[in-house]
Amino acid sequence: MDKLRENLSRFINRIKKGAYRQAKLSRAAGRRFSQGIRKRLGRLDPQKRLIVLCGGGVVCAAIMAVIIIAIANGASAANANTDGDTALMSANKGDAVSDAAYVPVPTPTLEPTPIPTLAPTPTPFDPTLKRGMEREDVEPLQLRLMELGYMADDEPTIKFGPATEAAVRLFQRQINFTDTIDATLKEDGIAGEQTLALLFAADAPRYVVKYGMEGDDITEMQEQLKDLGYMSAITGYYGDKTVAALRDFQDRNGLSPDGMCGEKTFELLYSDDAKESASKAKSARTKANIDKMISVAKKQLGDKYVLGAKGPDKFDCSGLVYYCLKEAGSNRRRLNAAGYSGVDDWTKITKMSDLKRGDLIFFYDNNFTKIGHVGIVLNSSEMIDASNNKGKVVRRDYTESYWRKHFYCGRRPW
Repeated sequence: MDKLRENLSRFINRIKKGAYRQAKLSRAAGRRFSQGIRKRLGRLDPQKRLIVLCGGGVVCAAIMAVIIIAIANGASAANANTDGDTALMSANKGDAVSDAAYVPVPTPTLEPTPIPTLAPTPTPFDPTLKRGMEREDVEPLQLRLMELGYMADDEPTIKFGPATEAAVRLFQRQINFTDTIDATLKEDGIAGEQTLALLFAADAPRYVVKYGMEGDDITEMQEQLKDLGYMSAITGYYGDKTVAALRDFQDRNGLSPDGMCGEKTFELLYSDDAKESASKAKSARTKANIDKMISVAKKQLGDKYVLGAKGPDKFDCSGLVYYCLKEAGSNRRRLNAAGYSGVDDWTKITKMSDLKRGDLIFFYDNNFTKIGHVGIVLNSSEMIDASNNKGKVVRRDYTESYWRKHFYCGRRPW
């Protein structure tokens, strides 16, 4: 029994110490607590006392386990708050640092220094257009040249070819002969900044030949006057003899005889309605042989396109028709596309589907204001024509959307 009391006393002391530490009881309260337990245990018989002591031991053990787990969790939380720092050592290696003196210093986050990106130096845009270029802005250039009469009407392209170059050169010449424009251009066929600005200006001059000009177009005009009986010598220069021939032509055809080849004079000069000179005897009209005309036309495929030319190795669209008709036996004089489309003694065809081999096919210009192009029909879908944008005589499909849209009529010259 004495040994049991000794063990009980030790156990009570442990409980007292644990309760003091965890419940933070005063020492007096601890003594009162232990004395109360002894009195209650003393009243019990030995067997019941043993049962109570064993149950109390189990309860105490559970309490101790809870306390230990709580302390362990608290230590883990404290360690987590240090962000992984091991600042338990002082600056001197091996010296411990007290919890009260330790203040964690956050590790600064360094932003990466951005590498400056150098903007590429922009390449200055050069508006200059010249032969050999393929650019989107060539198409509006061609349309403007066609609109002002410097280029024959055709389907526009993005390619700056020889016909476009020749048209630009004619415009540059026109500027140099226009007194109301204070500018002088080099007649090089290159559409530079100044040429383009003048070409697209609201007061840009239309094509017209004037006194003092020279070139292939002047030669073609003189040949037309000669064919009508108004001129005998071809010079390629618009001088006094050309002025005199134009005055005679204008006077006989009801125009004001000023010797200037303006738009009305030019259109009539290449029209079937133009009256020949009084001294030239009219000859009876002869028609072309269809097979011969087609054969001649095929031989010209690939020949160079030149505005106003009528062969034998360079042509514009109406010049090719004139050459093929003449080689096939027709004595019809040189007309332009609009002129050939108005020949009354040739059967007129109003539907594209009614065209036959050897017919002439005519198309409106891009503004649908006049007849601007002519070709020779090969079959139900193809024609041969001198194309300014292709730069040569070509064989192509006239049933494509562009040509269908611009179709005017056909004429049967046989």
